[in-house]
Amino acid sequence: MEANGYVAALDIGTSEIKLVVGELLGGTLNILAEGCAPSAGVKRGAVVDIDKTVQAIKQAVEHAEAALGDQVRSVYVAIEGEHIQIAPCHGIASVKREDQEITDVDVIEVINSAQVMRLPDEMSVIDVIPTSFTVDQQTGVVDPRGMLGYRLEMHGKMVTGSKTVLHSIRRSIERAGLTLEGFVLGNLALGMSAASVDEIDLGIGLVDIGHEKTTVSVFYRGDLVYSYILPVGGDHMTRDLVYKLNCKYQDAKVAKEEYGLALEEMADASEGFSFTNINGEVAFEPQTEISYVLEARIEEMFTLVLNRVQKVGVPPLSGGYLLCGGAAALPGIQELATRVMGQKTRLYQPSSIGVRHPKYATAVGVLKYVLMSDHHVSKSQLEKPDERVTVPTPTGGTERDIDRDDEPETTERESKNGFGRLMEKLFGV
Repeated sequence: MEANGYVAALDIGTSEIKLVVGELLGGTLNILAEGCAPSAGVKRGAVVDIDKTVQAIKQAVEHAEAALGDQVRSVYVAIEGEHIQIAPCHGIASVKREDQEITDVDVIEVINSAQVMRLPDEMSVIDVIPTSFTVDQQTGVVDPRGMLGYRLEMHGKMVTGSKTVLHSIRRSIERAGLTLEGFVLGNLALGMSAASVDEIDLGIGLVDIGHEKTTVSVFYRGDLVYSYILPVGGDHMTRDLVYKLNCKYQDAKVAKEEYGLALEEMADASEGFSFTNINGEVAFEPQTEISYVLEARIEEMFTLVLNRVQKVGVPPLSGGYLLCGGAAALPGIQELATRVMGQKTRLYQPSSIGVRHPKYATAVGVLKYVLMSDHHVSKSQLEKPDERVTVPTPTGGTERDIDRDDEPETTERESKNGFGRLMEKLFGV
């Protein structure tokens, strides 16, 4: 895929699976194609039916390929969900060369040393994201290569996830005929692409309203400092209308998407939705009543978001909040969010033709993250339970077993490709 000069990003959501294909031209992201398909095999970010997920991925790929005029061979996948854990990590290594000049080998060794830590058996390392290096006593180093020193340290974040969840996603992609290029932390990529550098530095909150969950991410001083998943999303709004209208789920969905507003005061009582209820009776529900139900649920959701952010002691966010996700397309939601959370709020949606909808925000964010920062994430090593490798604990105590994938012997060419990808990831070269 990358050989053709473009990259594909896949967002496996609970309601829909989105695929976006793009390229970088003169520093500007150019969206070449997009594909979207209903998702029936995913539940809150985890694959629960591989066969249904495979069919949905194939359908999204077919739509994108029809517009692209070429075959989609590999994808980067947005990864998020309750199983994802982000923790600080720290690695230390001695500089190997006699002249004490730091090389690529030292950088790789210090990153590998950060992974020598205890992990639950059911968890797997997805990625290590360096934030800074220390060379001897000099802190805050961005790229240590070429510097002189005796001791190299790395400070960063380790992203881990459930082996079961990651394995199911990988198998679904492989069975759909695609190659998994790597996982990208969805909320990190989205924040880095949707917010400006100043906003990320001064503080901004990202509220991604999905089908069954809402992901809250806080960026401050140039880094992702807090992430939380609220188990409320667009599906809950639809189900509220099911009970209010006493109708089928699909009718409630139409009422929400075609007549619903996030603020009752914006609704028109003369407008409304005609439908047949569960009892077989023809009924009419005015837009004001539909919007009243939606406003109550959304107001509760934003109140929970605000309480959670305040509870963890996040400083005031000078950049306010960014709203995205499929359910964020509801008219009036930006005004309601500003009213509830007491800070400026804006709706983010990609600006490229074909993906101008908040639901594509994560897929486009991954695309930007990969293309514009050269952050080509290494392939996740998904483990088989019958293959284990022993790794010493950082304290020098008893050794523990960490599952590893059964990998074939790496050729010199493959090693160089993987090495080059790591250097792209760290330094963009």
